Amino acid sequence: MKKATLTFLLILTTIISCNEASEEISGPSYDRGTLLNNWYIYSIQPRLSEFKSKIDMMEVASNEFKIKKDNASLNILREKYVDAHMAWQRVEMINIGKAEEIYYNSKMNVYPVNVARVTANISSGTYDFNNANNNAAQGFPTIDYMLYGLGESNEKIIEVYTNDNNHINYLTDVTENMKNITEDVVGSWETYKNEFISSTDNTATSAFNIMVNDFLFYYEKGFRANKIGIPGGVFSSGPLPENVEGYYSRINSKKYAIEAYNGIIEFYEGKEHGSGNYYSGSTLKSIISDLDENTGDNNLGNKISNKMTIALQKITDLDDDFVNQIETNNTKLLQTYDAIQEIVVLLKVDMLQLLSVTVDYIDADGD
Repeated sequence: MKKATLTFLLILTTIISCNEASEEISGPSYDRGTLLNNWYIYSIQPRLSEFKSKIDMMEVASNEFKIKKDNASLNILREKYVDAHMAWQRVEMINIGKAEEIYYNSKMNVYPVNVARVTANISSGTYDFNNANNNAAQGFPTIDYMLYGLGESNEKIIEVYTNDNNHINYLTDVTENMKNITEDVVGSWETYKNEFISSTDNTATSAFNIMVNDFLFYYEKGFRANKIGIPGGVFSSGPLPENVEGYYSRINSKKYAIEAYNGIIEFYEGKEHGSGNYYSGSTLKSIISDLDENTGDNNLGNKISNKMTIALQKITDLDDDFVNQIETNNTKLLQTYDAIQEIVVLLKVDMLQLLSVTVDYIDADGD
């Protein structure tokens, strides 16, 4: 009897949870459909298309390096890797649909790389990239380590690949997997785009609410915490320079951060990817500006833009190598974090209140 009662309660709880997720939330009226359409046409589709092209070229270069194993092919592969990693900076926030389903972000850019896991995989010659334990042993951080961290010079790195087929096989397997899962994500939008654009309800499961939350989650966690806060030691007893993105190539960390932050501004203000021109119709900023009764610099839409401009300048003023920045003047990195953090409050509290959208993720760092 107790088992039957427990089963009934579990079923009832599940039904209530599902109903709550699909229940329409009352709030202000604004044009969600046009914004979703604009996001797809001017941001999502062109960003994914460009990224796929860069990943394809990186995979070709890795196969070329596998054959030649010389200085020229190594340098070409490094160039294509950086190009792809740069393009990724504007894709990571699009964690919806197939990307969310296959844990795309976790397979592409979990850093720092788990060197011990990579070494074990190479030694064994067998590995499953769908195993969550391998999330930090694949993707861009692993490529970064394998192209820059295996030796003190190009000659030493090439020697590793020349003397051990397992190393070169792992490198090309990682790049091939990145290409394959990117094709899955990009291809899925051919059928998902109509569902995405039409999912305008103010519910926890609507595309609009999920996309707003993905943007906010990326800003707070993917950018603020991962790129700046964690390496700077905001959440620990001291700085963690080994947690810098692009740790082994070193000179690309600021470049990645600036590219990512420009992508954030584009997405918020309504700029077309590639040209940087403002597009017509609804943007996240225009909706927020219309909903807020304040005017001028006190208007929330403008306030967020102005503070984003300040934060971007703080990032631009940092050392090209965040590891060097941490080791020589970490205070400057922490001040940059503070400028970025000011916007988290505006987005997470003020913006979501105006939009009548509820946060869909758990905050673990007290913001």
